[in-house]
Amino acid sequence: MDSAFAIQPPRGIGAFLALTNVARLFFLWLAYRVLLCIYKISPLHPLYRFSGLKLAATWEDTYTHEIQRMHQKYGPIVRINPEELHCNYPAFIDEIYPSVGNRIRDRHIHFLKALAGTIEKSTFGTRDHETHRARRAAISRFFSRQQMLRLEPELLLWVGKDPIQIIHPFNCFTADTISQYAYGEKLGCLDQDDWLPNFKAAYEAFSETVYLFRFIPLLRGLVSMGDDISLWMRQMNVTIPGYIRKAQQDHAKGRIFTELLESSLPGSEKSIFRLSGEGISLMSAGTEDNSQSQQSLTQLDLQVTLSIINYYLLSKPDVHTRLVKELEGENPRKYPYLYGVIWEGMRLSYSVSTRLARITQEEQLRYENSYISHHDENVFPNSYEFVPERWINEKGLKNTSIEHYIQSFSKGPRQCAGMNLALCELFLVTASLALRVLPRMKLYETTLEDIRYDHETMTPKIKKGSQGVRVVIT
Repeated sequence: MDSAFAIQPPRGIGAFLALTNVARLFFLWLAYRVLLCIYKISPLHPLYRFSGLKLAATWEDTYTHEIQRMHQKYGPIVRINPEELHCNYPAFIDEIYPSVGNRIRDRHIHFLKALAGTIEKSTFGTRDHETHRARRAAISRFFSRQQMLRLEPELLLWVGKDPIQIIHPFNCFTADTISQYAYGEKLGCLDQDDWLPNFKAAYEAFSETVYLFRFIPLLRGLVSMGDDISLWMRQMNVTIPGYIRKAQQDHAKGRIFTELLESSLPGSEKSIFRLSGEGISLMSAGTEDNSQSQQSLTQLDLQVTLSIINYYLLSKPDVHTRLVKELEGENPRKYPYLYGVIWEGMRLSYSVSTRLARITQEEQLRYENSYISHHDENVFPNSYEFVPERWINEKGLKNTSIEHYIQSFSKGPRQCAGMNLALCELFLVTASLALRVLPRMKLYETTLEDIRYDHETMTPKIKKGSQGVRVVIT
């Protein structure tokens, strides 16, 4: 045969992509995955001695309800995926989330993969311990109890607007509260003719993407695509950077970003981009998840907590009657039953339903999500029932000893910076609802299924199709 007409072997990329080579690469990859799975369930793996489903040790697709069943079957410490242990042992909380600042607890990179845009640069999105401590120190003083006492008169101006669709007024209230405090001007949600639009829809659209981003990080660049999250993107890329620029020009004291810009933080920490991430984190914290502020995207969903409290006060008239009787006195903070109603509402709203990893130089630690820990029957008998009395001791005083077992605000050096703001809002709004609004409010086609935890996208979600707590004013 003439060599000029001979079939030339493929070269370069063509040779690499030849069918036989592709087949070889595929089988090599498959063999690697099989061997990796065998290793993960073999005695050679450092987590081998811990109980758990073998499939969980092989794959990472595990869920809260399944983890709870694993604890029921295997005990307080179980292996939930190749690299993680899950602990349902309340006495171990302080080891996972130590309050001593020099005990390093970094965030797990897998958790942070779910974040996109400017929020990656916020305190909430900070991975390493030392950077987080510096960023948190700059902002946490704005959420001290003393600062909340000074803010209380402003909150009282807004608590009298009667809700109709219960989740949306709560969102409007919390959005205006945090924006006024952070930027010196409110978003104006309470001034609208209707409760919509508000920040809830924007956050929920974004939160639906978190697991997609976590497992396929390359897709985070597509966060701006789609009409359903356009409001979130406008807040993150236009509205909040605009507030930051105003703070650069307006040096009025007492507002978070004005003070941050004049703080001792290095210049790199004061860029518009990074502070915009801090701003979107604060807005999400103050609305969809109030203690997300600098700590966890899912630590105290304030509006859900208020909705759950609202539901139980309407569905249990005896609870509402006792609360009103107690409130017809002096300072409501002194009253144990109001305290019990609020903390029981927080317990059943969970706030964090995703897992929160903590990493040290010596070990990787993961404590249970709040859904599981808040239903520890040894600490909270009849844990699925709303029982404010469990928060009152035999002397009729606040039973603060069991606060330790509530994970709504997290623990340790990454504990929620906005905890005092959240509690301030909860006390004021709950008292106002009980005295002014609930006597004229009735549940509308709402059952326990409409508030019960079903799944999570970092924050807890009810079953799909449910409209949540609905009420009518009579």
